Amino acid sequence: MRYGIQLASPGAYDSAALARAAEEAGLDDAFVAATGFYVAVPGLIAATTRIRVGTGIIPLFHGTPFLHAATALQLQKLARGRFVLGVGSQTKGQVRRMAGAEIDRPAMRSRDMIRAIRALMGGETYAGEYYRSDPPGGFGLEPGAEPPPPIYHSGVNPLNLRVAGEVADGLGGHPIFTPRYLDEVVEPQVALGLSRAGRDRSSFDLCVAPMVWVADGQHPRAQGERIARRALSFYFSTRAYGGFMALHGWDREREAIRAIWERAQARGRQVDPAEMEAVIPDAMVETACLVGSASEVRDMLRERFAGRADTVLVYSLHDSYLRGREEGGVSGANFLRAIEAVAPLAAEARR
Repeated sequence: MRYGIQLASPGAYDSAALARAAEEAGLDDAFVAATGFYVAVPGLIAATTRIRVGTGIIPLFHGTPFLHAATALQLQKLARGRFVLGVGSQTKGQVRRMAGAEIDRPAMRSRDMIRAIRALMGGETYAGEYYRSDPPGGFGLEPGAEPPPPIYHSGVNPLNLRVAGEVADGLGGHPIFTPRYLDEVVEPQVALGLSRAGRDRSSFDLCVAPMVWVADGQHPRAQGERIARRALSFYFSTRAYGGFMALHGWDREREAIRAIWERAQARGRQVDPAEMEAVIPDAMVETACLVGSASEVRDMLRERFAGRADTVLVYSLHDSYLRGREEGGVSGANFLRAIEAVAPLAAEARR
């Protein structure tokens, strides 16, 4: 198994420094969220020499197949073969509000766009169900000295998971994934996609990105549990995760979160994070997050993901309702503790 870090909100802390710390600690990967589209990636590449650097994730529908393909080839050249293109469809609401577009059948469009990106990175033209690209003379893409980067697709619902297995080189797992969801939904749906494409599971990299808080004398467990409640309430305010919550028997919590969210929207106010946090029970934190000492976190990572995942990208728990230096400092410091905690597992994996 590989171990790395999944960075978020790159403007809140020094992502490049954290990627360098991960490499120096012997970890294998540093993926970064696309808060600024691709702009955070070159800094991570420049700060490292060995580890893979990836996007986790780039929203597909904010760009064209040609834009994604051309950028990915340049980043692969800059990284000398260490780049991973992680993409995802996002929810319809996110695409509508962020990209100003109405997207029907997003999973099928994602499948078609990934095929288009792969063809363009290989110097070919493409004509599919939703996308066509036939660059005029002099504007086509040519693979460089390095092979085109692998493409990972994110997914939570069964359809996106099948798309990942069918057309992607790996799955960018969501931070909310639990062992039960991996066993009952993720693995079977990815396997179905792989089977449809006539592919073998050994060629596919199933990544998870568990939310972690490493407690010590200065950073108590209770602080991590409180931040975990806020992070989970923020994620679960999205309708797209209803199936995930239903599987775990969290329908009552889902309805309570949606009621708070919709009431705030109706009044034109910001959601009260304390009210959201209060909905999340201890059992939900224990199921969906990893909060404990360094040794406890290592034990939980082994127990939950050994034999289930190929790559573990630890994701620092952070207060999803805060922005700026205060929250970035807390999250960045936790990342450093998490890197130190996970380093022994990376060393074990290499032996």
